[in-house]
Amino acid sequence: MVNNIEKFLHDLKISGTAEKTLKDYSRFLKNIDKVKSLEKWDKTDVNRYIMDQQNGCLIGTVEISKVKIKRFFTWAGKSELVSHLNIKIPAENPGTSYSAG
Repeated sequence: MVNNIEKFLHDLKISGTAEKTLKDYSRFLKNIDKVKSLEKWDKTDVNRYIMDQQNGCLIGTVEISKVKIKRFFTWAGKSELVSHLNIKIPAENPGTSYSAG
């Protein structure tokens, strides 16, 4: 899936994504790809990863992870794996959520 990760990063770069953001996505996706190839992920893997994050990370970190996962799998044509994920808007608008995608 590293080739798909590189293609995804290339598409982000072409669309004007900041270099720091590209590095963040690269590190994030390559790290979770080491655990299990993103190519083989299913909805259960997505849910398990989010649950693990919720048990050990700050809410903001969890939400950023959800955005990254959702954006990648939507780009990869596997939006069914992440369509159930709602992303919470930062504290300025408590109780509100939106669907990143």
